[in-house]
Amino acid sequence: MIIDARVRPPYKSLKQVLASEPGARPPVKRSPLVSGYDRMPSMVQKSWELFLGEMDAAGVDKGILVGRQAGHRTILNDDIAELRDQYPDRFPLALAGINGADVEGAVQEIERTLKEMYFNGIAVDPGWWVPPRYVDDKVNYPLYQKCAELGGVLYLTCSLMQGPDISYAEPFRIQRVANDFPALQIVVVHGAFPHTSEMIGVMIANAPLGNLWVIPDFFQFIPGFPGAQDWVDAANHFLSDRILYASSYPVRPLGQSLAEFQRFSYKPGVLENLLAGNAATLFGLDIR
Repeated sequence: MIIDARVRPPYKSLKQVLASEPGARPPVKRSPLVSGYDRMPSMVQKSWELFLGEMDAAGVDKGILVGRQAGHRTILNDDIAELRDQYPDRFPLALAGINGADVEGAVQEIERTLKEMYFNGIAVDPGWWVPPRYVDDKVNYPLYQKCAELGGVLYLTCSLMQGPDISYAEPFRIQRVANDFPALQIVVVHGAFPHTSEMIGVMIANAPLGNLWVIPDFFQFIPGFPGAQDWVDAANHFLSDRILYASSYPVRPLGQSLAEFQRFSYKPGVLENLLAGNAATLFGLDIR
């Protein structure tokens, strides 16, 4: 069993998940995040039907649909629910994208998606909100509180990409949120890269609470990225129950991402946890 814990298939508004900022200057150099692979047909043609075929070819059994509402990158949560309901076996879990720029509206959207539409949690990108916010800004707390009240999981996106500078990914800020909301299960998407050692330290410190999980995704499995082996060592010794595998498609293709993730050496039983067991435990999903 393989569960890809973060996918955004090219279905309706999900095609906008990586939309470029209007008026942005052309990049001087292509980012390594979107280099080193041939674009798959589903990416080129923006076809969710081809995406399903690529899931089969890669051997990915289930995907967790993850929304985004941040600045000009807006995925309609109704589109996510529609795709989930069309393919409940492939996409049994979904996280609603929430734009915290309007706190009152965000809380209402959390109530709508979790209570009325049966989403399993929320996904937030505070560093990409307008204006950007640190994850531990108390202005965000009503969102976290509402998610916790409704039993949802929080996907918190933190890396060198989310925010004006890398201070927006500092792990001590994530630790503060975890400490302030001990009943809230929090998944740190991108593993707070480039603060890998600090994030692992926060995960170790969080052991008594046990409400932090991490998706290092392509910041671990792209060849040559610093800190990759640190995640493998952590998984093999003390975080085998806290790390989730994800391709984060469409940033990276499904099959190549999985192959690059599996190339590392894991102790017996660890890889099974990372590829499916931990996600199943977090969300209460029966994969027997």
